[in-house]
Amino acid sequence: MRIMEIVSGTGVNGAVINCLEIAKALHVRGHQVTMLTRPNAWVGKRAAAAGIEVLQSHLKRYPSELKRVADDIRKRQIDVVHTHMSSANFFGVILRRILGIRNVVASAHNRYFQLHWMFNDRVIAVSEATRKFHCRYNGVAKSRIDVVHNFIDQKRFQDLDPRERNDIRNEFGFSPEHRLIGIIGDVIPRKGLIHLVRALPEIVHRVPNVQIVCGGKPNKKYQMRVKAEAENLGVDDYITWLGLRDDVARILAMLDVYALPSLEENLPLSILEAMACGIPVVASAVGGIPECVLDGTTGFLVPPANPKKLGESISTVLCQPQLAQSMGHASSRRVQDQFSIGSQVEKIETIFQRMVA
Repeated sequence: MRIMEIVSGTGVNGAVINCLEIAKALHVRGHQVTMLTRPNAWVGKRAAAAGIEVLQSHLKRYPSELKRVADDIRKRQIDVVHTHMSSANFFGVILRRILGIRNVVASAHNRYFQLHWMFNDRVIAVSEATRKFHCRYNGVAKSRIDVVHNFIDQKRFQDLDPRERNDIRNEFGFSPEHRLIGIIGDVIPRKGLIHLVRALPEIVHRVPNVQIVCGGKPNKKYQMRVKAEAENLGVDDYITWLGLRDDVARILAMLDVYALPSLEENLPLSILEAMACGIPVVASAVGGIPECVLDGTTGFLVPPANPKKLGESISTVLCQPQLAQSMGHASSRRVQDQFSIGSQVEKIETIFQRMVA
């Protein structure tokens, strides 16, 4: 098949990474893949390095630009157009409705009220929770939406030799005795970091050598609010701020437990990455998180905005090494079985083939 992946994000986030991994996997499976990105987008550079043809567009909905892209699609005899993120999704709908481009598929990485979703030929939701939202609020017909869970390249996230793990810890000033709680991703209100900070006094009481390791691009206003909360609670010395990182696999490798106290999620890649590293996860039971974290088996699910339950669950994992090890092994197996590139991209390929047929 000849497939065009259109993505509007210029930086790095879960949707962008998902698009890149899909494009690379389809390319390896022998399909002719073209990617359309905004100029200087991170994903375009990575795709080109993987041998994928990359085209550029500002994705402005001007008639001349829409016609230019439509002409490119026809010239390349593209069989399926697959869009990611809001601007690209809307761009694809216009290509279909006004310029007659066939087989437009949109991946739903978020749950927003946007009525253009119903005008795609097909929608791929990254979780069952996401599918239900788009059917209920955006009018997508149940017969035209499929669930294909987010996935990761598990080869990038493997258990390390204990000596190498300790070497990484030493780089960041942590000893083998430190108990590390990780949270990686944009520091924004939706991710609920402030609730983890509010849980920290109780965790420190039970596990005095604990540290929160926080990596990700910060929303400065929210980060200042979280820091102020930590100072008020007297736990600011128990938080290490790493900022935006491009070595996530190494950061994850030194953790004892991964926490994601989100208020809203679809199916976050960060949890799958942590699970692939054999790390138990404590996360909010929101959105698609319960579809990957099995409560009591691969970690614990807690109510959102509940520091007490969050702190109790994290402390339980940190205080019971055998439980943590068992959950870590179960996490790694679950990612391999249910959230691998092979299992999920094959589903996307089948959807595309069915449409073309």
